[in-house]
Amino acid sequence: MRIAIIGAGGHAKVVADTVLASGSDQIVGFFDDNSALWQNTIFGLPVRGPITGWRDHSVDALILGIGDNAVRKKIFAQFSSAGAKFATALHPRATLARGVVVGEGSVVLANVVVNADTQIGCDCILNTACTVDHDCIVGAHTHLAPGVNVAGDVRIGEGAFAGIGAKMIPRIVVGDWAFLGAGAVVTRDVAAGARVVGVPAKTM
Repeated sequence: MRIAIIGAGGHAKVVADTVLASGSDQIVGFFDDNSALWQNTIFGLPVRGPITGWRDHSVDALILGIGDNAVRKKIFAQFSSAGAKFATALHPRATLARGVVVGEGSVVLANVVVNADTQIGCDCILNTACTVDHDCIVGAHTHLAPGVNVAGDVRIGEGAFAGIGAKMIPRIVVGDWAFLGAGAVVTRDVAAGARVVGVPAKTM
């Protein structure tokens, strides 16, 4: 499959490494609206121009290499409405248990573990070595940063962000677009849009 990566920053580089590690897909190039990047290469692959430029190439699917959840959601919606298809990037060193469902356009990086019957929404980032236990639901456009640990039966809403090393105990609910600070230990439900930090996590 011929894949275009939207974005040409640090996260796009990690996504590209994941695609290349799978060994089954070809990267056409990177597309970014920052013109200062247009002469760059990543792993020898060109940054070809603005994000709409993928249409000028023979592309089977897109993957968004953008870390910001809100920006990623906007671009995902824009291109979805235009009929674009999104690939899912699964690193070969990620472990997905039986019954796991990963939504279109999501990225699952190296050493991630997702346990049985968990549902991952579309356009999510499961970053390096995070873990999501059994029977969880992770909403669309969410980002779980490196080293995040999610216990069983947790519900995470759309667009939520969990910083590096954050932890969630079983059966809590994290609302849409909530922000969990790095290292936060979340022991109770988090309201939509709330920002929590600390051990145990408290609202800022």
